[in-house]
Amino acid sequence: MSLLHPALMFGLVLAGIPILLHLLLKAKPKRLIFPALRLIQQNRRQNVRRLQLRHLWLLLLRIGVIMLIVIAITRPSLPAANYSLVWHEWLRLFVVVGIGLGAYYGILAWWKRHSWSRNQFLTRRTMLRGGAGAGTALLVLLLVFWPYARRVAAEIKDPAPRVAENIPVAAVFVFDTSASMSYREENQTRLQAAQQIARDHLSRLPSGSKVAVTGSHESASLAFSLDLQSARSRIDSYEIKAAGHPLNDRLRSALLGQEDDRRRVTAEQNVPEDRRQDRYLREIYLFTDLARSAWREESSSLLRDEMERLKTIGVYLIDVGQKNPSNVGITSIRPSRDTVPQGGSLRLDISLSATGNVKSEQTVECLLTEADGKQVKAGQQTTTVDPGLQKQLTFEIPRVNGRYQQGEARIVGSDPLTMDDVGYFTVQTLQPLKVLVVAESAAVAQKHIDALNYIASANVTAYKTTYLSAGRLGDADLKPFDLVCLVNLSSPDETTWTKLQSYVAAGGGLAVFLGSENAAAAVKNPERIDPVAYSSDAAKSILPAELVATVAFRTPQYMDLRNSQHPLLKRFDELQALTELGATEILKCWNVKPFDVGIVIARYSGPREIPALVERRVGEGRVLMMTTSIDKQDWNLLVGTPWYLVVADQLMQYLSQQASLRCNEIVGSEVSLPLDHDRKLKKVILRMPDFKQRTQEISNDAKTLLFRDLTTIGSYQIDTAEAEVDYHSAFSLNLPARESDLTRLEKHDLDLMLGEGRYSLSQDPKDLEKHIKDNRLGQEIYGLVVAMLVGIFAMEQFTATWFYRTDEV
Repeated sequence: MSLLHPALMFGLVLAGIPILLHLLLKAKPKRLIFPALRLIQQNRRQNVRRLQLRHLWLLLLRIGVIMLIVIAITRPSLPAANYSLVWHEWLRLFVVVGIGLGAYYGILAWWKRHSWSRNQFLTRRTMLRGGAGAGTALLVLLLVFWPYARRVAAEIKDPAPRVAENIPVAAVFVFDTSASMSYREENQTRLQAAQQIARDHLSRLPSGSKVAVTGSHESASLAFSLDLQSARSRIDSYEIKAAGHPLNDRLRSALLGQEDDRRRVTAEQNVPEDRRQDRYLREIYLFTDLARSAWREESSSLLRDEMERLKTIGVYLIDVGQKNPSNVGITSIRPSRDTVPQGGSLRLDISLSATGNVKSEQTVECLLTEADGKQVKAGQQTTTVDPGLQKQLTFEIPRVNGRYQQGEARIVGSDPLTMDDVGYFTVQTLQPLKVLVVAESAAVAQKHIDALNYIASANVTAYKTTYLSAGRLGDADLKPFDLVCLVNLSSPDETTWTKLQSYVAAGGGLAVFLGSENAAAAVKNPERIDPVAYSSDAAKSILPAELVATVAFRTPQYMDLRNSQHPLLKRFDELQALTELGATEILKCWNVKPFDVGIVIARYSGPREIPALVERRVGEGRVLMMTTSIDKQDWNLLVGTPWYLVVADQLMQYLSQQASLRCNEIVGSEVSLPLDHDRKLKKVILRMPDFKQRTQEISNDAKTLLFRDLTTIGSYQIDTAEAEVDYHSAFSLNLPARESDLTRLEKHDLDLMLGEGRYSLSQDPKDLEKHIKDNRLGQEIYGLVVAMLVGIFAMEQFTATWFYRTDEV
């Protein structure tokens, strides 16, 4: 227990006044002359016993009144706990009191049947009252207050030392700056409401306090300042940031920052370490709307362990969220491809979600941004949304021109959370991929060339194909080509492999298709490919696997494409081609033995699990080997089908690393854009959606443009800072889908992450002040003491009046 005014405890000495008065004002015996002296003496002894008991009880009540007055003035407080009786404790109390009253009145009724004198009856009744009261009190003590005391003691877990209100505080203000805090209520965002509460509380901190302010988007260590005015300015400067760290991590960082600061403060004291004391109260205030999206439950154990270890640091959660939020948002916007050929078409897939009581009919419009910055409407759709369900919309953009195309999808109208009402997208237009197809004859290469030309004519991907016979490969310049495809090449020499190795290491892509020559060219030797030529040291420096022999399946096999984690197979899955490709019959293949550096992407379904697609990284480039033919239908039923167009297109894009170009990312992600090998770019200017810009230097050996720490959603443009270099690019950042989910954490969720009873949750400033006062000084029991004082004073008055009244005759 702690006392707000402990010096007033000396007033307890006044409790001796009733004792002094009791001794001084003790009634003196009066002499009465009666003829029946024995009867008088007997009555006198009975009256004396009865009056002594009454006077003792009255004395105790008067002492209690004075003591409670003194205690009430000292403003006592106890460690925070639930000091009220719970329902089963009330039940036991009523049962015990009922038993005591029943026993008293039952015995009293039984005594009235005896022929006792009045004085004898009154004496026995007085003794019965004392005995029944003492027995009832003993039962109440054992059956009610003893369990009550144990329960309260269990709820008081390592209370911090109770101190006066003017002790300085080392406070950390942590602000949730995630997108959900932009939810607007009464023309005020949740972040603005949190800032108002923080400013008010900052002004009430004791003199000498110091403050550190941080947000969920920051990762820097805490810096305490004694200048509260600068802390106020920092609080006012916070804005919503679409990207940030989980509140679990920021709260844990605040706890560790408090521990480090306490260690520095105590280290300055020139006393033994066991006698050092912190001169600050340690408190952390987290201002949040309790949206589940800002927390990560998978890392909650780390935070809970720190909360348990650092129990002397008070943690206060200030809930500024809306209890029943409503929102309609765009949870994702996905272009069919991040790169399209000039004049190619584009499909946008948009997902909507709804929360709470919202209008069921919603309108979404698609806007394209032109070169001059103006927006042109490309389409509009109206749909119905249901809370808790996703709604899918699709927009078709028939033609994309320029180096890149940016735009947005926007919900018409507004709701309390506007940040997710817009989704942004960017697609790049690329020059045709230059593909060199090498084969023993043009007839062997023709089917692959025809497939690429058909894809280019359909404006799916732009290809510019060139055929080269195998004999001329040694003299060819490979630098102008983005890709080289070897189709059934019979016996490349070591010079060819060495040349290809240098080409791939510099960033080129190489596709090796294994099969046999066509029937006309394979009369003398049906198996034209020589495995020995693919096993030389030069070949092993670039190939992902070693050739063993051809295998003809007695029963058709199929490609096992269940390794959908590989980027190539993921792309097949996105195009809904995995099922058809997995059902295509494979009749013949080459059995290969992958090298240690080879990555098996897919195998055939037979018991031998022969590799079907094998990949290898060489320097900056990639090599991919396909172990079945792409020119003969007696090897598989894939050649000549529409699904081969998908395979050919995705293989070429993957090897050229076009498929790895990502122009649409989640805010907070690292953005990486490839640089051309022959472009000497030294500095670029990044233009941001909030009309800010920054320059970035590029090292001479950089292969990609890398951007980090981008926290604003929207469309970005990149321009060269050098007049002699022509470079322009772009990308877009959007909110994660979880930011549209405004589901709130419940108390049991907070208990799991923070520890039950380890934190205080406040809904408004008054609630916060009460929790802080309880934690610093303990739970004040002034009201309880006054109530007890009133009760005992009433009993004293009642007893005095009743005991001194004249007994009825």
